[in-house]
Amino acid sequence: MDHDLEKLFSSLRTPEPPADLTEKILARIARRERRILGIKIALSACVFGISTGISVAGYFDLMANLSQSGFFQIFSLAFSDFSAITANFPDFALSIAESFPVFTAALLLSGVLFATWSMAALIDEASLFRAGRAGKFFRTTP
Repeated sequence: MDHDLEKLFSSLRTPEPPADLTEKILARIARRERRILGIKIALSACVFGISTGISVAGYFDLMANLSQSGFFQIFSLAFSDFSAITANFPDFALSIAESFPVFTAALLLSGVLFATWSMAALIDEASLFRAGRAGKFFRTTP
């Protein structure tokens, strides 16, 4: 009986993959990587727009808080009466530090940081997308 099975299986041909299977697989991978790169471009553009809006709003809010807290009035003392500042520098420095709106400045700086980061990512991904080298961006092997 084992001999009959060997005879049966020896007469069967081994299946061969289609000739263009490699090209089809590589083309599908390239399409998928290009689609992922397009999504990354859209997300980077959204983050850039939102962070730019936060930066602009943060700037106007910082200027409003600086004027409301009296920071500009205290700082203008450096230009009008410098001798008073040198005589009382520790008190002046403490007054400047107390009147500075730290949270608003941090909001502005975080908006600028994310705008810069997302713009760099957007430029990098758009250049790869435009050059048609999406596969080179994702593949780790040459």
